Order: sequence, then C-alpha cells, then structure tokens
Amino acid sequence: MADASRPGCADVLIVGGGMVGAALAAALGQAGFQVAVIEAHEPAPAPPDGASFDTRVSAISRASQHIFEHLGAWAAMRAERATPYQRMRVWEDEDSEGVRFDAADVGEPDLGHIIENSVIQRALWARLSALPEVARYCPAALAGIEVTADGVTARLEDGRVLQAGVLIGADGGRSRVRELAGIALHTRDYQQQAVVGTVRAARGHGATAWQRFLPSGPLALLPLGEDHFSIVWSTAPAHA
Repeated sequence: MADASRPGCADVLIVGGGMVGAALAAALGQAGFQVAVIEAHEPAPAPPDGASFDTRVSAISRASQHIFEHLGAWAAMRAERATPYQRMRVWEDEDSEGVRFDAADVGEPDLGHIIENSVIQRALWARLSALPEVARYCPAALAGIEVTADGVTARLEDGRVLQAGVLIGADGGRSRVRELAGIALHTRDYQQQAVVGTVRAARGHGATAWQRFLPSGPLALLPLGEDHFSIVWSTAPAHA
C-alpha cells in the first residue's frame, strides 16, 4: 500500500469525482486504501431556497441505497432531498394495460428513491472530506499519464505530479483517461435527443414513477418533492 507520508503518492488514482468516482473513492478509503481524486469542479452548492430542482436526477434502487448507507452518505442525501416512490407504471399505448410494480407486493416500504445528481455528489463529497485516506485535487485536470511496471504517473495541467498503483477513469463519456490510454471508441447515432425538465403536477405525483414507450422514444416522469415530476423525454432531434 502507498506511503501516506509521501505527498502525491496513492494506491489508487481516480479521475472524476462525480457520483461514480466519489462513491468508489469513499469505498476504497473506508477499506484503508490511500486514494487521490482529480476533479475539475466542486459540487454545485445546494439552492438557498430549496425550491429549485436539478434537471439531472437518478433512480436509486434499494440495493444502491444500501451501498450509500454502507458508505455513510445516505443520511445526508435524505436530509437534503430524496423522494421515495412506492409504485411504477410502464406502458406503450393507450389501450395497453402495461406493467405495474408496487412496493407492497414485495414487502418493501418503497421501490427506490429519485434523487438529484447534485444531491448525491454533495453527500459523497462530504463523506470524502471525513476520510483521511482520500486526497481531493480540485479544481484540477489531467494533462498526461505514463504507465510503468510500478504503476502510473499522472501529470496535472497545473504541473503537479501524482503517482499511484492503479489509475481509474470515472470522467464520463468524453473521458480524458480513455483518450490518453489510447482506448478506441465506436459510436453510432440513435437519432434521439433527451429533453429534461421539471413540472408541477396539479394532482401530485402519488409516489408513482411513470414511463411510456412512444414511437419516437420513451417518456419518463419521475416523482420529486411533494408535487413535482422530473421529465426525461427521448425523442427525434427535430421534435426535441
């Protein structure tokens, strides 16, 4: 394992401090590994009025909830804002019964929670700040890497150099780690774009997540707060 007394030396270097990178850093830090996290931006602060919603949300299953509980971040997420849903309805056309799921059928209090991505990241970063095994480099950006028999040396754009036994890229679809490692990427255009937003439901959301499969793509309405839905509508670019 890395010598904690040596600055810039870690067992694991994680590029990307979003939900995935931060969760992994917390898990490794709790397990006793020395971890360094490189992230370009601090998590966005919570809105002062608590009324506005992030347009990016995630459906957190019961299994994912247990992971966050183990990492010591779940309480912070619930304290800020996490909306449980007890039911889910999925259907295709107006004449279709579709598929219905209910937490009561499986003896659970809910099927999961809808949580804004920014809420998840803030809770995880708060947890990282309490772990002495985790060093955060933020704002920082990766400039180059050199792989040797002993591990990886990473050079940041500000000139700092970090060394680790393992380098993990958790920096999204346009991964700088992937580019520097020379990993090929093959893509194809689905001819769809996702429209996201938040709406208020006049009759509330009923703790129900809805998804309808339209000819142009799926439309999901995910419950938020007391009477809002987060919309994710995938459709043709011209329609979007």
